[in-house]
Amino acid sequence: MTTPLSKSSLVVLTGATSGIGSHLMSRLLAGGHRVIAVSRRASALDPRPGLDSVDCDLADPRAVRALAAELAHRHPRIDLLVNNAALQLGVPLTAPEFDPDAMVAEAQINLVAPALLAHGLIGPLERAGAAIVNLSSGLAYFPKRDTALYCATKAGLHSFSQSLRYQLEPKGIRVIEAILPLVATPMTEGRGSGKMDADAAARAILAGIARGRDEIHIGKARLLPLLMRVAPALARRMLRG
Repeated sequence: MTTPLSKSSLVVLTGATSGIGSHLMSRLLAGGHRVIAVSRRASALDPRPGLDSVDCDLADPRAVRALAAELAHRHPRIDLLVNNAALQLGVPLTAPEFDPDAMVAEAQINLVAPALLAHGLIGPLERAGAAIVNLSSGLAYFPKRDTALYCATKAGLHSFSQSLRYQLEPKGIRVIEAILPLVATPMTEGRGSGKMDADAAARAILAGIARGRDEIHIGKARLLPLLMRVAPALARRMLRG
């Protein structure tokens, strides 16, 4: 089977400066792939062979559209787009300190930016074996109390991934959804317990891509299909928070 990582590939990776993204970047580079790392502070990354760092505020739709146009112009062939960047607010809408502007940024980064990048890079990705990978979450299925919009954006990303898969199938572009459990990253610091190691999550994502999976259930998220069939009410109570 042809996969986007079956040879030296060009990968566009968002959110590469920390968490799962940094481990994905390191493993891709170690595997001989070229990585275009995209984040607000990507230029702060240490130079490495095969690494191209591009600063972009993914909360700004105009900046994302400009970035996609620039990448499509510079790189007529891209093998893999990994939409990894995410923002999670741990403040309920009812809290006095809730920031509506931060809520807008959360929606832009988590859902709008992946859609804009997918749209803008269809041309360079259009061939058999290329793929778009969207990093989703078990919270798309069983949302928590205090992260309402984050959960909603991941549910939206799940639905978007399914629809986009249908749309891009005639073009030969695979759409892969990696469904993650709670992972130990700077974003989840101080939240929950029993977290999955970020590097282990990165390894599982890359292994799922190599196996040709459309949906990659990682770590404890592998229990989701069973819980949805057998005990959805129990899962909702466990994750309500």
